[in-house]
Amino acid sequence: MFRSTLLQPSLTRALASRSLLRPALSATPAGTLGLRALSFKSLRLIPQPPGGIVGSVNDPVAVPLPDASHGSYHWSFERLIVLGIVPLTVLPLAGLGPASGLFTPVLDATLGSLVLLHSHLGFESCIIDYIPKRVYGVWHKIAIYGLWTGTATALFGIYKMETEDIGLASAISAIWSA
Repeated sequence: MFRSTLLQPSLTRALASRSLLRPALSATPAGTLGLRALSFKSLRLIPQPPGGIVGSVNDPVAVPLPDASHGSYHWSFERLIVLGIVPLTVLPLAGLGPASGLFTPVLDATLGSLVLLHSHLGFESCIIDYIPKRVYGVWHKIAIYGLWTGTATALFGIYKMETEDIGLASAISAIWSA
């Protein structure tokens, strides 16, 4: 009966043996088309030396340069933040919240900012520990930039909540009593 010309075996063999687009692409240089091969080499993991030893076993350990924002100063700063969060958290829970007049919007914004800073430092420590720069390279930077983006967005949210809404402590109180 009726047979489609596209289904004939001789035509499909002819199309499979040579590409119809090959002559058109071979006559045009790839540079004029603006095509460029995608490369994800910068997203690869950095290969580690066996045993994690750089150099020989007898080489001295590379001591990092002292930095005031890391190490023991960093830990002390985190402890000061926690010491500031504790009384600001207890005041609204003890009934001395915004309704009593003792908890001003400045203290409310301070509580929100300190909790945000505490969370930021904690997540930064997790990123440093679990996505180390020496292994993950660019992924470490992407995670840190994502953390800073989230922190800036949350800080803007705290600002909007404090200026245009009831505030953080009042919102928590309303949720708690609902």
